Amino acid sequence: MMYDNYMRLTELEKLYRLLAGQKRLEILKLLNQEKEMSVGDIAAHIHLSFKSTSKHLLLLRQGGLLERRQSRFVALYRLSAELPPHIAQQLKLINRSNR
Repeated sequence: MMYDNYMRLTELEKLYRLLAGQKRLEILKLLNQEKEMSVGDIAAHIHLSFKSTSKHLLLLRQGGLLERRQSRFVALYRLSAELPPHIAQQLKLINRSNR
């Protein structure tokens, strides 16, 4: 997904649908604090199965919000280095939330 000043409404809709899921917001908040984590560690923190967590991570990665790095047998996830400014601003709000 391309982020620029001229995003189409359909692209914005997809982006905000990604941000609408509570578990995905928890993942973003966690990765903003911890920087890089494995699927298993993320799953344990958000109290979700490995399989469900993997699905959420895939959606966030496809949406351009996460990057994945393979370290031997473990996939590590982190926030994308190319986050657009309005998403970075949303992360600040997410980090201030209680959950």
